[in-house]
Amino acid sequence: MKKSLVAFMTIVGLSAPLAAHQVWLEREGSVINEYFGHFPNFKEKADGKKLELIKGTVVSPKEAYLKTVRQNDHLEVFVNKVGDIGVIEEFKPNKGKMVDFTVRTIFSGRDGRSESKSLLPLDLVPDAPNSDTFTLMFNNKPLPKTKVEVTAPNTWNKSFMSDEAGKVTLKTPWLGDYVVQVDYSDKTKGEAQGIAYEQTNYIMSLHFLVK
Repeated sequence: MKKSLVAFMTIVGLSAPLAAHQVWLEREGSVINEYFGHFPNFKEKADGKKLELIKGTVVSPKEAYLKTVRQNDHLEVFVNKVGDIGVIEEFKPNKGKMVDFTVRTIFSGRDGRSESKSLLPLDLVPDAPNSDTFTLMFNNKPLPKTKVEVTAPNTWNKSFMSDEAGKVTLKTPWLGDYVVQVDYSDKTKGEAQGIAYEQTNYIMSLHFLVK
């Protein structure tokens, strides 16, 4: 476990408190509840500082966004769209504690698997509504040979790998909420918020309900 955590921290260039974090979304009607922590049990709270990193204002599709309200352990993102929703959280580029270069980090979350279209830079797009088969997409192109990790309602988790065409079929043996996570590092250099970076790390999650 320690070796895996160190490897993950090295890849993403994050400090230890953020290395194991993810953004995930859970929908209740017209409200998207956005959490920052680790599904299902750990949620950052307003009395700490880390929840402040999450803004909940960059929504995909952007025309669906109405407003954001902060709660004790999550953000309420109000939308006017029925169907799948994505939220993107781009952090200011900085040097990670375990790497000697500047990294831009992007957390993102998608709620729903009803629409076969990409909503996020790194995304899992279902082949059909409620399908367990997805195409892993990066910048609207299939991403092959990449790990996809599923966490079930009872905290069971299992890793899968996208194939040469970016396809991956997940297992969802129980009823309830699932969160699927994909981590990907893009070595393309660029500049954001006036800071040059050498790598972008994406931490993406997909939430859906099995009924």
